[in-house]
Parts: sequence; structure tokens; C-alpha cells
Amino acid sequence: MEDKKKEQYRETVTNEPIMVTQDDETLVNSFFTNHQIEVEDNGFTHRVMRNLPKSVWQKNRIWTIVCSILGILLLYYTKGLQALFGTFSGLWADISTNVVYQQNPLVIYITLIALLMTGGYMAVTSERWT
Repeated sequence: MEDKKKEQYRETVTNEPIMVTQDDETLVNSFFTNHQIEVEDNGFTHRVMRNLPKSVWQKNRIWTIVCSILGILLLYYTKGLQALFGTFSGLWADISTNVVYQQNPLVIYITLIALLMTGGYMAVTSERWT
């Protein structure tokens, strides 16, 4: 027993990995599946989020807008915006050329529409905008 304690101490001090066997893994997994506790929310999280002060949400929105504007200005003054647009236009040209010669364009259009609709849905239903 003393050797086991020394081995555990050595492993914690030297940061060497502790060897875990398959039996240990199954034992831990069975323990957590048998002792799982469900904590009911009963709308508590929703009530807390709704009762946050409005000034916090307004400050968050203002800070986001200010940081976005500063980021765009930084890109503009460092000519990063031109490089970014050049990269995206070249990427779009490569994609469209590849689509024309190797892929059915309908698949790409449907994918883009699905992504736009998903993003729009997420923006509309987001708690942040309510």
C-alpha cells in the first residue's frame, strides 16, 4: 500500500501521466451513469436573463459597435481591407470557376441559401436581440 501512495505522489509531483486501464474507465463511467442527478431549471435561467438591467445590454451593444468600427478603421488604415477584399474576390473567382467546370451550381446555390436562412433564423431568435 505504501508503494502505491509513493507512486501516486511521484505522478502528481512530476506531472507524468497516470495510467488508466479499461476497467478503471468502465468503473468511472458506470458510477457516473448510475449517480446522475438532474437539476430542474423551471425557467430560472430565463428569468435571470430577463431580469438583468437594461443598461448592461445597452452597454454591451454600444461596446460591440465601437469595437467593430475601430476594427474596420484599423483594417482601412493599414490597407488590410484592400487585401481582405482582394483575397475574397480571388477566392470567389476560384470557387465559381471550380463550380462551373466540376460541380453543379444548383448545389452551391442551395447551400448558400441554407446557410443564409440558418444565419437569419439564428439572428431573429437570438436572446441578445430581444
